[in-house]
Order: sequence, then structure tokens, then C-alpha cells
Amino acid sequence: MDSSTDDAARTPRSGAASLRRLALIGTTALALLATAAPIAAAQGSTTAQSSAGSQSAGAAAPHDAVPPVATPTLPAKLPAQPGTFVRTNLTRLLDTRSATGVPTATPLGPDGNLSFSLGLPAADVKAVVLNVTATDTTADGFLTAYPDGAQQPSTSNLNFTAGQTVANLVTVPVTDGKVDIHNRFGSVDVIADMSGYYTDNAALAGSTYLPVTPGRVLDTRDGLGVPQGGPIGQFGTINVPVAGQGGVPQYGATSVVLNVTATDTTDAGFLTVYPHGTARPGTSNLNFAAHQTVPNLVTVPLGADGSVDIYNHLGTTDVVADVFGFYTAAPTGSGYTATGPTRLFDTREAGGHKVGPGQTLSRPVALGSGLGSTKVSAVVLNVTATGPTSDGFLTVFTGAGSTPPGTSNLNFTAGQTVPNLVIVPVDDSGMLNFYNRFGSVDLVVDLFGYFTAPQGGPTAISSSVHNYADPFTKACSTVSPGPWLGRGYFGVVTLSATGVSLPNPGATTPWTEMVLTGPDDTLAYQGSAASNSSQPSTVNVGQLKAGSYSWYAYATDGKQVSAPSQPCYFQVWTDSSGPRVFITSNGSPGPIVVGQQVTFTFSAGGGDPNAPDSVASFCYAMDYGPCTQIAPVFGAVNGIGGVTGYNSVTLTMGNWGSHTFTVQATTVAGFVDAPTPYGFYVRSQ
Repeated sequence: MDSSTDDAARTPRSGAASLRRLALIGTTALALLATAAPIAAAQGSTTAQSSAGSQSAGAAAPHDAVPPVATPTLPAKLPAQPGTFVRTNLTRLLDTRSATGVPTATPLGPDGNLSFSLGLPAADVKAVVLNVTATDTTADGFLTAYPDGAQQPSTSNLNFTAGQTVANLVTVPVTDGKVDIHNRFGSVDVIADMSGYYTDNAALAGSTYLPVTPGRVLDTRDGLGVPQGGPIGQFGTINVPVAGQGGVPQYGATSVVLNVTATDTTDAGFLTVYPHGTARPGTSNLNFAAHQTVPNLVTVPLGADGSVDIYNHLGTTDVVADVFGFYTAAPTGSGYTATGPTRLFDTREAGGHKVGPGQTLSRPVALGSGLGSTKVSAVVLNVTATGPTSDGFLTVFTGAGSTPPGTSNLNFTAGQTVPNLVIVPVDDSGMLNFYNRFGSVDLVVDLFGYFTAPQGGPTAISSSVHNYADPFTKACSTVSPGPWLGRGYFGVVTLSATGVSLPNPGATTPWTEMVLTGPDDTLAYQGSAASNSSQPSTVNVGQLKAGSYSWYAYATDGKQVSAPSQPCYFQVWTDSSGPRVFITSNGSPGPIVVGQQVTFTFSAGGGDPNAPDSVASFCYAMDYGPCTQIAPVFGAVNGIGGVTGYNSVTLTMGNWGSHTFTVQATTVAGFVDAPTPYGFYVRSQ
């Protein structure tokens, strides 16, 4: 496809290109203060403030005593919640071409059924995640996967045309350690590869699921996620960093859920997605034909470095990957409950209608699902697009009145029937949205299960850093990577949470335990207050190195434990120097006179607005008077190449004599540098 056109069949590109960070050479600033403070603290002769306006300058607050630091211990293992995910190596359980999992090498005929074993203890498995592939198809048809011995449902998992090879991820309930597959029309060879399963067995090392707002982590067309853009060549492999990207934390994620799309394909082939640093398995995740755009959901463990590899077998292909969630060993995520499957809706039925171009079909998740008032964090859907009038794509997302993200779940061509498994987060509105980009299309949506998050854990969790007498506090962010916290003068970060009462109080006073995961390890800290009190419990953790962190809290008396809190994410930046400020004006060179309007332009930091050492705000003052805060704009300024944070103000010169215009910059991490002065003289006339 031509990358310069908005081709209907392609998956959407991400919105704006990433800004490039470039170092700037500024003027020499005043000597740095001995200690950097957050923006709320007074410093030097000007003081940064909120965006409401200006305030008087003041002296820096004195340092308080070094806060006591808690001694960490190894965290206790909390009781596992039901429905945790146990990842496995990508394992081929069924291949009718080679008699794998079945007695003979025979295709599955029309209205035929087969059963195969998972090779796992039946009592351990409540649902299994399989990548099912149909190949050597002789007619248009579909496959249905369901629990062995159960009544065959009236839903489908995988649709195909004659001669097509197509794959789809399925999550199938399991009752006796086996799965059945039914073929409706023609004959077809069937392949099934297992990537993991859900269990209620607390003795197994399962992971909980945390959905994220869909985010793009790879697009070889634009070079996103790879050092150099361009398609993957034949027999080629690319490495894709995922940890720390798209809402996946840098540490603590065990597996990720990616929607992987192959596009601009030059030959029939397949992709294999697997953990970096491991041997490539002899399986596939995604099959495609030449000049086709095909998506498939992939659940894949992360390598030791937090990345995955993607292998392309034949021809060349561009690859797009959107992250939809991750699994973590922490108990803070959601457990899975398998259902039906249950048909939520079919727009072909009476009263329904196709979804038109640029339209969004919205439905409450409780409608037709049987969930009622159940509070779910995500749902597992098999979404099928059928009868499309043009090439296009579908995006599934949550929220009442929200706009679709710049990602896709399902790509199709005119007249094609395409299914794809979708794990979509559900927010407090309980609304599911189905956005169609081009043409008109009918939708068939089946519910296969849902996730529920733990409830009743500690609340009011926050993180703060001890810089001065008043800590610099930021509320908990439940989205990775979270806000930046400058490590501060003492190098101490404080975690705070309000505990909860345990159901059966004993002789031991319960406490709030805080579990912190960072670059080195996962450690536990005992809070300062009883968990059954209304007072916040705090823990001081010291000398955190630069990097990303997550933590959660729970109440315990050593025997009982409460549900965990939500996860909290933050980042630590240890460089206490603020950004250098560069100031120019349109009044120099040349005389400046009373009444003249002079524009001062100031810049600082690099061009990435999210970098910890980038400028978050400026505070300017005239003659060391009140300081007024102003946000930066990012772009090119002052003839210096590249992108930087800058802004400008225009002031009217009121008095003759010598004057000083000062600018103070605050970094994203919360550090404030000393004011940078710009001196000039104003003539009477």
C-alpha cells in the first residue's frame, strides 16, 4: 500500500509523530541552589505558583530532619483470587494434518466434531487460551470451539472462505480437560496452539489481568517501536520493547495482550510472536495472503528484558501491534470468569441495522450479557464483521460519549466475514462502543467471559517526596508509568494508604503492608498506623534509584489479609538540577524607552514534554517581584535547531532605569532551578 494515502484497509496510524529530544545550549544561569524544591516551595527571589496568576517572592524553607526510613522484608504470598492466568510455552496441541492430538491425519468434514486433550490436570483448568487456525478449507464455513461434553453453542469462533488459511485467538471454558471443535461446512484442517490457561488453583503461580487504554507500541510503517522503519523481510525477526510502553509497567508484567496486524504483505505467510531471549517455537499466531491486511489477538509472555520478538516467514510485511492489557504476578489485577458463550447482539436480526461509515454503535455491557450489576473491569468478546460494503476496520472501546482511540481490532475487505477476539476494558459507565471507519458493516458479538478486579482493599493511596518541610505529594496514578517524583534532598519517598478493618479481629492489631516493585526487587514495608484506624498509614522508603515503580497495599494481622488496593505507579528522577533557561528579547540590541512594549522569549530543556528533565512550567518576574506561571509550548525557537519548550510574554516598560527580567523553570520531575536573569536599561525617552 502507498504509505502516503489513508487506505481504508490498513490499520490506522498513530496520531502525532514522537518529538525528538535535542540538547540546547543556553546562557549561563545563576549559581544553582544547594537544594532543588518542588514548585510549591518558595525558592530564591521568585516563587512558582499555580496557573491562577502571581504571588510574592519568599525565602526558601529550611530543611527538616531526615525522615526515618523503614526496613523492608520479602513480601508474603497473598491468597490467590479465582481466575488467575497461568502462562505456558506456545504449545501445539492439535494438528489434523499430522495426527497431533487426534487419532488420524484426517481433515474435519462438514458438520464434523473432534475432541482433543489439553494435557493438563482437568481440575486445574477453568478456561484455556488457544490460537486456532483453519487451513486447506474446501468451502466457506466456520468453526466453533466449546467445552468437551457440553451442548454445542450457536456461536462461532472462526470464519473462513474456500482455500483460505486464517487464525483466531479463542478462550474456551473447560470442564474435563478437553476441548471440542465443530466444523459447519466443507472440510478443513484444524490447528490449535495453547498459550496459557485460567485456574482457580491457588497453588499454581497464576497472574492477574490489568487492562489498559489501547495504545500502539509498534508500527513498522512509521518506525514506531523499532530503530528503523520498514517491513520485516523474509525469515526476518524484529525485537519489540513492550515493558514501559503503552501502559505496561517497566517491571512486574509477566505477559501482554497485543492485537497484531500484518499489512502490505507481498506473499502468503505467517507471523510468530514469542518472548525475546527464547527459542522461536514451531507455531504461528497470524496467517495472511499476499496483499492482505489481517489482525489477530496474541497473548505472549515477555522476555527477561520486557520485550517480544516477531518472526515473519515468507515475503515481506509491515506489522502493527496495539497493547490492550498485561498480566502481573501481583494480586492487584483482575481474575477471569468464563461464560456461555452468550450472543450479545447481531445487527442482521430484526430491528438491527448495519453500522455506517464513521458511526459508533454503543451498548451497555449488561444488556443481554446476564452480568446484571456485576462490576467488570474487562470483557472477552468474539467480534465478527460480516457483509462489509468496502474495505475498512473496526475499533472496540469503552466509555459514554468517548472518542475511539487510534488503534484497531478488526480489519476487513469488501464482502469478507472476519472474526477477532477482543479483550476490551470496561469503565464505570459500563458502555461498549463499536466504531466502523469506512463503508457499512454488520456486526455479530459474542461474550466469552469477563474480568473482575478485587474490591475492598486500602484506599487513599498516594506517593510523596521529602524535599522541604512540606512534602511534594502526588495522588496515586493507576496507569503506568505514573507521575515523576524528584528524589529530593533526602532521597526519601513516602507511601501512604488508609487501611481497612479485617472481618474477624483477633488479638493482634492489624497493620497495613505496602509492597513496592522497582528496578531491583519486590519488597514489603509495614505501615505506621493500625489498618483498622481512620488515620493514613505511611512508610518512608529511602534512596530509590532512578526508574519506574509500582506498589500496592493490603491489611493483615499476620493471619488474615484484606483484598489489595489498586496498583499505584510513579517514576523517580535523581538529577536535582533544573533546566537551563535561555532568554532573548526584541528590545536588544537597541534602546528601550518608557512605554515601549518588549517581548521576552524564553526556552529550556529538550523537546520531549514527558521527559523528567523537560520543562513543565515557567515562572517569570520583573525586578524580582511577583512570579507568574506560564506553560511551555514545544517547538523550534530562537533559531536553534530541533524542538524545545518555550514561551514568550510582552510587557510594557513603565519606569526608566536598570531592570531585570527573570525566568525560573520547573521540570516534569518537580525540580525548580534558580531564576535566570536578563538585565536591560530603559531610557526615559
